Amino acid sequence: MLQQTRKEEIIRLLQEKKEYLVEDLCKKFSVSLSTIHRDLNELEREGRIKKIHGGVLLNVIEDIETRNTIRLKTNIDLKKRIANKALEFVNNGDCIFVDNSTTCYYFAKAIAESKIQDLLIITNSYLIPGLFTRNENIQVVSTGGYLLKEFNCFVGPMAITTIDKFNGDKFFLSTAAISIEGQLSDTFRPESDEIKREMYKRSRESICLVDSTKFGKIGQNRVFLISEINVIITDNSCSQETREEFIKIGKELVIA
Repeated sequence: MLQQTRKEEIIRLLQEKKEYLVEDLCKKFSVSLSTIHRDLNELEREGRIKKIHGGVLLNVIEDIETRNTIRLKTNIDLKKRIANKALEFVNNGDCIFVDNSTTCYYFAKAIAESKIQDLLIITNSYLIPGLFTRNENIQVVSTGGYLLKEFNCFVGPMAITTIDKFNGDKFFLSTAAISIEGQLSDTFRPESDEIKREMYKRSRESICLVDSTKFGKIGQNRVFLISEINVIITDNSCSQETREEFIKIGKELVIA
């Protein structure tokens, strides 16, 4: 059984029983104690469970927390490293589009704490504008629109109308999965994908920020072709094999 499948099965079991002994989980999946602990450590970092002595509990998430805010707690170091590298691609006076991904949230946070000036950011993220309340050097435009609560983002015709008013220098985005076979793909969210495509059309350059855990995976639907992306920034945990695969298709990865 794949690790991701096993993790989801652990959550399903906890939803039924609320509490499980670690020893019982080992027997349930016929795996070692170290394997189960690795799964549980990841689930705890994702905010989905709580580990107790000898056992595990389902973490009851407050209503204010969405799937998007839970993902903000995963792979934080990798996302911050990529975000800081992405600053090298931002110039004073740029007009940039930034999507609602959690990696781009950390990118926006890095911008807010930088010395970049005269920047205009257009975003459909509900969370990003709040990062700039104390930064007078950067203007932020929220697309507005229908709030997709699960992902803390705005979608719909109103958001698209706002996007169409701007001429972007760069579009910064992320994706749930990336591979040469599956290209840039994600779970099926047509409203969100429509916003990404519109930002792409209004920009001269597209830059994808994607951590190494996303490579070699294929999501439910393809959002972009690799050839449509000008720059792909990832962290140094990306395997040499993956780097060479991308070089072969003329797309060298920028390593943070």
